[in-house]
Formats: sequence, C-alpha cells, structure tokens
Amino acid sequence: MPAPGRCYRYFPAALEKETLRHLLVGRQELLESLFDEADRAFASRTPRFFLLVGSRGAGKSHLMSLLCRRIRDELSGRVIPVNLAGEEYSIFRASDFFLRVLAGMGVETADVAALGEDSLVREAAVEKITASAGERQVVVFVENIHEVFSQMERREVRALRSVFQRTDNLSVIASAPSLFPGVLDHEEPFYNFFRVFHLRELDCAESKDLMQRVAEVDGDTAFIENFRDYEPGIEALWHLIGGNPGLVVRLYEILSQCGAGKVAEAFFRLADEQTPYYREVFRKLPGQRRLILDTILAAETPLTPKDVAERARLNLATVNAQLRRLEADGYVVSRPMKKRTTYEARDRLFRLWRAMRQPAGRDRVFALIGFLEAWHEHPAAVDTTHRGAPGVMEGEALLDRIAAGRREEALAALQEAEGQTDDPDRSVRLALDLAGEELLAGNRADGLSLIRQAYAHAGRLDPATARRMTAGFLKRLARKREVSAVGSAVREIIASGGAGYEGFLKPVADAVAIVEAKDTRLYYTRLQPEERAVVAGIVRAITGSEELGVGG
Repeated sequence: MPAPGRCYRYFPAALEKETLRHLLVGRQELLESLFDEADRAFASRTPRFFLLVGSRGAGKSHLMSLLCRRIRDELSGRVIPVNLAGEEYSIFRASDFFLRVLAGMGVETADVAALGEDSLVREAAVEKITASAGERQVVVFVENIHEVFSQMERREVRALRSVFQRTDNLSVIASAPSLFPGVLDHEEPFYNFFRVFHLRELDCAESKDLMQRVAEVDGDTAFIENFRDYEPGIEALWHLIGGNPGLVVRLYEILSQCGAGKVAEAFFRLADEQTPYYREVFRKLPGQRRLILDTILAAETPLTPKDVAERARLNLATVNAQLRRLEADGYVVSRPMKKRTTYEARDRLFRLWRAMRQPAGRDRVFALIGFLEAWHEHPAAVDTTHRGAPGVMEGEALLDRIAAGRREEALAALQEAEGQTDDPDRSVRLALDLAGEELLAGNRADGLSLIRQAYAHAGRLDPATARRMTAGFLKRLARKREVSAVGSAVREIIASGGAGYEGFLKPVADAVAIVEAKDTRLYYTRLQPEERAVVAGIVRAITGSEELGVGG
C-alpha cells in the first residue's frame, strides 16, 4: 500500500503510479487485457484503435493513466506513448491533432506550423512523427474523443481517419462517456473503426473496497476502524447511486464527514452536488429532446414511446426519433420486451435528483432510503431470553421457543407485555414473532390479528425503530420461502401501520407481485433501476433461487 497522501478525483495523472494501482478496483483484468493486446500489436507493428466507454466518473482517466504509464515503463524500447490533455479545446483540424502529438513527443513544431497551408502542415506533421519515432510505434491517448470530433468539421475528421489508415506506426487509445454518433452512424468516417470496451459499474463489495482504499490513501484511520458501522448505509446507498467509482469516492468523503448512520443526509448532499452538471445537461439539449428526457426522468416507472408521446404531447414518430438520439448520446437506455419497449434514464442518480425536486418524488426517495437503511442493518447481539432483545425475529428468541413446543410460554409473555403500557417495544416484538409463526403455520386469521395488535402499539415507537422491526420481521418470513405469508403480512402492515408504510414497503410488495405472477417483465415495467436490484434481492430471498431474478 502506498504511503498516505491525497486522492485526486479529477486529476489521476497527478497521483503516483503505486497509488493509482492501489486505487484500481474492478478494472485489473481489463488493464491486463489492454496491455497484453497492445504489446502484441506493437511488436508486430500493427496499429490498434481502442475506445473505452463509461459514464462520467466511471474511471476512464484512471485506467488510461495507468495503461499509459505501464506502456512507458515496460515498452519504451518499442513504443512512444503520447498523453494528450484531458480536455483538448483547440483541436479543430487534423493538423492540430498531429501537431499536439509532436509536442507530446517533445519535438519542436515551429517549422511545421510555419508552412502555412493547412494540408502541408498536416502532411509535414505526420512525416515528422514517423521520422522522430524511427522504428518505434506511437500510441496516442485521447480522453473525451467525442468532444474532439465535435470541434472538427467532417472533412477534418475524414482527413484524420485517412492518415490513420495509411500509416502503420500510429495507434489511438481513446475514451468517451457513451457511443456517440461519430462512431455509431454509418455515414461517419469513424464508423466501426474503434474496438470498444465498456467499463462496467462496481458491485457493492467492490465499492466498499474502493472506499477503504481511498481512506487508506487519505490516511482516514477513523473511517477504516469504524467501517462496520458505515457498511449498512453504504449498502443502502449503493442501490441508489450504483457503482460509479467517482460517485463511490465522493460518497466516502461525505460519509466520512457526516458520520455513520447519516444515510439520508449523505444522499441528499451527493445528489445536490450534481446540480450544476445536470442543469448543464438540460441546457445543452434542444427543446423537444429536453422535454422527452425530463418526461422520462420524472416518471415513477419506465415509459414506452407511446407513454412519452402522450405525457409530452408530441407526435409518436418525433418521440421515437428523439429517443434514438437520446440513447445514442447516453442519456436513456431502452429495454425491448417482445412487442413492448420501455425507456429509462441511464444515470439513476440523475433520475433521483430530478425526483427530489418534486414533493411526491422526494417522499418516494426518502421512503426507499428508509427501507434500505432498515433492510441492510446488521443484526446486533441477541438477548436469548427475549427481554430487551435488539431485533425482532433474530437469534433463538421467541420463534425457536415456539418451535420447541413452548407456545403457551410465548403467549403468556405477550400477555405480560400487553400489561406493561410503558414498554411498547416489547409488545410489538412479541406480537410480530407470534404473528410470523401463525402465518407460517397457515393460521392466517390469527397471524393477521397479531399484526394488527403489533401495529396498534407501533405508533408509540421511534419511527426508525418501528421500521427496523418491520424489516426484521419480513426478512425472517422471506427466508422461510413462504410467499403467501410474506404477501399477507405486507398487506396487513400497510393496512394497520398507518401513513408511510405503503411507500416504505413498496420493494417487498413489488417482490411479492413478481413471485406471485412469475413475470420478470415487471422489473422493467414497474420498477426504476434503483429499485430493481433491491426487489430482485427480496425475490431471491423468498424463492431461494435466481429463476425470477432480473433478466430471468
């Protein structure tokens, strides 16, 4: 591990090589694959053109910086790596591009630039690159190549490709946030030119690993020592923001400042920080495209083109054309399902940011956060006498005593708790434990009656405590693989628990609906991306299999 220093989120090239290596999570195999293929290609003097595709913060700059350094350190006898600036604002002609390459090689360009006529400058620059490289290959690293192409006229882009096609010593490793029209459209010069590598999101375990590694680099020993306290919140928020490395690092920084348990505050701060970027996205889009994207972002479920057309009051043909462009630009993603295709936002945090701007949307987001906090809470130590036990239906507790034939003892404990008006916590726990046993035994009426009894007292509890107890109760039922028991319990809790439980338990209700219908299409017609993995996990818990998982 490198010595503690500082992790730069927007400038990985400023970090030491060992720090970059230490912070590389979930990309090691891709780095090895890219290096090995480049090595073989350069040895045979065969140009390579790679395009790394990943959303803002996906780690493209990090990966490219490591790859460039490794090529420089290990292949310097055969390769000259040239790393262009992360943002090239002055490349408007092919000649500008090749002059930048020469400058990156450390070669004087004044004599070439003085030739005047642009075509002469371009050809002289290419010849000088070849002469200066000698027997070595030149590999050019270009970040955000879509912006470079957008600054150039089409004839200049065509001239750029012409040079690449007729030279055998120039390779390009580029990045872009999505597959843009310059490489997607059939009529464009670089159509089907690059070999594309998509950077996947980090899974939850990788996201937690990255946070700890950044904390090590930052020297944040408190975060590392107390990491178990942070884990439930991290696991909850991972479902909302996904595994984008840039967002994961920023979430670590916010949690480190806020402290463990501040899940809603951390999420709101993270979403609020994206405001300038998301506003700029809207500002850049033309009117109809902006309206269509906003319609999709504001919806509670994914939408079909017909849905979008009706809500935006636009012609269906226009909507279809604009949706194709929004998908090419990386703002939305389509989900074909036989005769039905739905569209949703590619960036789940973008959708949640938009939802937070409306009272109803904000309520939905905070209900989901509350559920995730309760569902992912780690069980505490259990008092097996069931007096003051911290979690309902955890450990041996009441249900195991019932299973051991001591049901009368459990009922007596509940009656005793009912008489203790100053201890609603114990009354709720006991009632839910007994309700679970009755439901699992097929005694539906008795089970539902006990749930009503439990939630008659739940209003006297701290809301967070009531949510944790509810989640623990339903998790225990789900592990018993009895969908009918889970479904009955959810419906009764919503009916008995009062306002707020319908939104809080929506993920469990959705999971029950998918299991009962045995229809995985509901993942893509009823649920937004941030809900999908949550519901799939509950479905997996209820069924004990992956058969009804996402994409199943």
